Amino acid sequence: MEFALVGPRRVGKTSILKEVARRLEKEGGIVPVYFSLWDLTENSVLEFCSRLTLSVIEGFKPYLSLKLKIKEILKVPAHKVFDVLRSLDIKIGIFEDLEIDLRMGKRGEIGPNELLEKAFSFGETLAGQNNARLVLMLDEFPSVIELKNRVKSGEAIIKKIRTIHELLENTVLCISGSVRKTMEMAVLSPSSAFYRQFIVKNIGMFDRESVHKLLVKNLNKSIGADVVDRIHELTWGIPFYLQFIGRRLHISKKIDARGVEEAFEEFLKGEGDILFLEELKAFSNKERLILFEMAYNDLKSPSEIQKHAQESSNVISRYLNYFLLKGVLEKKAKGVYEFFDPIFKPWLRRKYVPTNL
Repeated sequence: MEFALVGPRRVGKTSILKEVARRLEKEGGIVPVYFSLWDLTENSVLEFCSRLTLSVIEGFKPYLSLKLKIKEILKVPAHKVFDVLRSLDIKIGIFEDLEIDLRMGKRGEIGPNELLEKAFSFGETLAGQNNARLVLMLDEFPSVIELKNRVKSGEAIIKKIRTIHELLENTVLCISGSVRKTMEMAVLSPSSAFYRQFIVKNIGMFDRESVHKLLVKNLNKSIGADVVDRIHELTWGIPFYLQFIGRRLHISKKIDARGVEEAFEEFLKGEGDILFLEELKAFSNKERLILFEMAYNDLKSPSEIQKHAQESSNVISRYLNYFLLKGVLEKKAKGVYEFFDPIFKPWLRRKYVPTNL
C-alpha cells in the first residue's frame, strides 16, 4: 500500500517516514529510501534526479557491496556528483547508462521528462535485479513543481511522475506534504494527478489530553491542569514546539504557568529567529509588511487587509493566493485567512515595528 501524509510543518511527518524506513530496513527484501525535496539547493530537475540516484544507491549498498559514504558525496555540487562516483570505480551497468543521460541533461541534450524516466527506472531496475521491493519516500513531494529546467516545471512534472509511476512494478511510492494547496494539486483534488492513488493520512496536532500524557511520560513530574492548558494553548499541540517547551521545563525545579510562558518567550527569541527569519527574508518588503500587519492587528479577511494595505482587492487577492501557495496562510472559511503555522504569528508580533503601508 502507498501512503500520502498530509499535515502542517513540524507535526512529525518526517519523523514518521524515517521511523518507517528504520523499521523496514530490518525486513528482508525491502529497501526503504528516504528523500526530502527540501534538501535540494539548486532546485533543478537535474539536481533532483542526481540526488535521488545517490539516495537509491545508498539504500542498495548492502546489495551492491559498496564501501563509500554517499552522504559525503551529497555535499558535492550536483553536476560533479558523477565525476566523484566514477573516481570510486562503481561498476553498475544501469548506473553508467544513467550517468550518460544526466550528463546530457546538463548540456541540454536530453529533456527533463527523459531524466525523470531514467532516475525512477534506476531504482526500479535495481529492485528487480536484486529481487527486492523499493519503498521510495519523497518528503515534501509537491515541491517538485518548483523544480526548474530553465523555467519552473509546474504541475506538469507531477503528471509526468504519475505516468512513470504507473509502469513501476518493484517500487512503492510514499509521499508527504505540508502545504495543503500544493497537496491538492498532487493528490487530494479530483483533478490531481495522483488522486486516489494513495491512502491519505492526515497528521494533526495533539489534543489537550495527548499533551497531558506526553508531559507526564517525559517529565516524570506532577503537572497541574493550568500548566497543561497553557502549554496546549501556546504550542497548539504541535510536537516540535512541545519538545522545546518540555526540554526547558525538564530542568525547572517547579513547573507552573509562568514558567511555561517564560519558556515560550525564550523559544520565540532564540529558536523562533532560526526557524522564521530566513523564511521572512524570502518575501518582498510589501509582502513582509502585510504579514506583520496581519499578525499584529489580527487581520483575517481580505477587506481588513485591503484597508490596512491601501491596495485594490485584486492586488490583495494575488498576495493571499501567493501566501496560500507558499504555505504561510490557510483558508479556514470563505473570506477567512489564518497563519498556517500558529507560532509564526506571535513571532511576527514580537518583530513588528509600526509603519505606514
